[in-house]
Amino acid sequence: MSGHLLPDRFEVLAFNGDQQADTVLRWEGENYDFTVTAHGPWGNVTGRADDCFDALSRVREQIEPQGWLLGVNGARRDTWPSGTCRDTGGFLVCRLTPGVRPTRADLIQTFHDAPRETLATVAEQIAFEKQWSQSL
Repeated sequence: MSGHLLPDRFEVLAFNGDQQADTVLRWEGENYDFTVTAHGPWGNVTGRADDCFDALSRVREQIEPQGWLLGVNGARRDTWPSGTCRDTGGFLVCRLTPGVRPTRADLIQTFHDAPRETLATVAEQIAFEKQWSQSL
């Protein structure tokens, strides 16, 4: 999945308690060096990592202490990238169901909109992934 096929700018919502705010997410990079920038009420925050999912997680870790959650699939409690997702840049994540191995049907776009009630902190997401892998 090359960057030319995927938009490099996503307009998404961020949530903080009862508030929501328009946010712009941008990504750039290739070959295990990606940067994600989130522009919102917190200003501009940037994360850099081997793939877009981890770069997004670095951004989330910086805005979560202020109470903000990004409304994207990569920030859902029940998503995590497979090895293949990571190798292709982290643009896809798998929806995880306890006790079930994900199939292609469970792949969703990291930067696409996710419902408020599915969102979690990075720590909650990591904890869910651990529980999920133990359930297999």
